[in-house]
Amino acid sequence: MKSIRTKKKKISVLFEKHYKRLFNYAFKVVEDSHVSKELVQETFIKLWENFENVKDDERAIESYLITVLKNKIIDNHRKRKTQEKHFNLYKLNTSFTEDIDSKWELEKEIEKIYNSLPPKTADIFKLSRDKGLTYQEIAALKNISVKTVELHISRALHTFRKELKDYL
Repeated sequence: MKSIRTKKKKISVLFEKHYKRLFNYAFKVVEDSHVSKELVQETFIKLWENFENVKDDERAIESYLITVLKNKIIDNHRKRKTQEKHFNLYKLNTSFTEDIDSKWELEKEIEKIYNSLPPKTADIFKLSRDKGLTYQEIAALKNISVKTVELHISRALHTFRKELKDYL
């Protein structure tokens, strides 16, 4: 087993020799200098941890550093993709929840408006909008004139427009 002092000295020399090239390689792939620095640093930490298991020749060490860095880049990419996926799911869920809440609020507001209308106006409006009856059909059903139906529908629409202006 090599002494700690010898290990520090060798890794320091290797760091000075390979850092810039490894950083440039990482930066070309990840396009983020902060992340590239971290990945290269983690690569040298891995070399430190496994120094005794790496052959003591220049090609083996260089190959080891490149392989470890490539694996670190792949791991970082997977981690970032997973984080993006989770973030997108969160955004989708939040958006969906807000949409449901908004529709619920709108439904409550519509119900409140229906309750504020005079009963006859609300009834005629519901027949027109909810049941899909024509003005003539409503007039015949209620024994009133088509003009009276138009008046009730007009009043209801005016109230709805006024009360729902924030939703339109």
